[in-house]
Amino acid sequence: MGRNYDIISTYCKGIYSVGPGNFWFVEGEKLGDDRRWPYRLYTFILIALYLMLTILEILAVFFGDFPEKEGGDAFTLAVTHVIVMMKIFTVISNKEIIRNINKNMIEHCKKYEKPLVMENMYRTVKINVTVYVLIVFVSLACFIIEAIKKSFEGSNFSTVTTYYPSYYDTSLTANVFGFFLTLVVIMMMLTMVISVDSYTMTNLIMLKYKFITLRGYFEKLWDKFDKTSNSGNLYKAAENLTNGFLEGIIMHNQLLKLVQDVHAAFGMVLASQLMLSTGSAVFILLQIALSKQITIINVTKLALFFAAVIILLGLFLCNAGEITYQASQLSNAIFYCGWHLCPILPPPHRNLRQLVLHACTQAQCPPVMKAFKMIELTYATFIQVLRGSYSLFALIYTRNK
Repeated sequence: MGRNYDIISTYCKGIYSVGPGNFWFVEGEKLGDDRRWPYRLYTFILIALYLMLTILEILAVFFGDFPEKEGGDAFTLAVTHVIVMMKIFTVISNKEIIRNINKNMIEHCKKYEKPLVMENMYRTVKINVTVYVLIVFVSLACFIIEAIKKSFEGSNFSTVTTYYPSYYDTSLTANVFGFFLTLVVIMMMLTMVISVDSYTMTNLIMLKYKFITLRGYFEKLWDKFDKTSNSGNLYKAAENLTNGFLEGIIMHNQLLKLVQDVHAAFGMVLASQLMLSTGSAVFILLQIALSKQITIINVTKLALFFAAVIILLGLFLCNAGEITYQASQLSNAIFYCGWHLCPILPPPHRNLRQLVLHACTQAQCPPVMKAFKMIELTYATFIQVLRGSYSLFALIYTRNK
């Protein structure tokens, strides 16, 4: 069926297993019915548990009694999990758009996808997703290790800082509830990683390779035209080029619409991650720099958490920027398709020169994804976030020294 089909079907199975629903575009073809009451109950229980955890973290920020380090963790995790819940609800609410995206991501340009390009895409997806998943769950492992360490030092077992159980409550009930909340966090991370973050990233990568495929298609038009015209049949070569060029324009318009759909479905995910990464980066650096009682395990935990939010933002922005870059490369491929060597064909054939002018004009305005309709999601924005975060950290750190 092709790499796109394999990737999307695998994701749909994973998303179905962690609760958000059936995102496959053919109802009942590969997965179960997410409208049946057992599955709806399963989804409701998971979302209710995630909300309970988030509310307990928010209460801990406003009403909890914790040492300095745990107070900082409470604020960081509360903000993080609020944004995680926003991202999960965004994906669930856009289920029908995402189903259509899945269908079009498989079908658009499918006929012209080259095995080598698809293997490169598959390798890029694997590398991006693997790096992100490893950093997230190694960071989570550090939270669990620190919870075990604290339980041996007289505190309760808790990987997150919540209003209940209290930090000073060492009863069996508190430890059991803390262990239960750890399981909720693990499931929440699975839902976030599979159905939101890595899935968004994968869609951006696949869309980038769609534009690479389209560029290769336009470049191939010149080879076909040159081969046919050299055989002595210039009229036939011009006719084939015109028909092929029309098909290329159709595919280009399909991809531009697909970019709009991806932005509509995942734009809030990208914008939320931009806010989370920017704020978390500054706050975590300040925790590490200003905390007077901080252990190596806690430094490692915060550093890995910092790496996770920054790496995810980098993967989002760089892949979104790649879509703009690859789309901008189409204008050259379109212009050098061989139109200038073609004779003008009589009606009902379309005027190839006008088609080229229209297509070049359109390609010179490549799609740019934006957060909050203002901030461009590109390489430059990622660098600005890093510089801005460090500058803000340096300013606050200097004033507090």
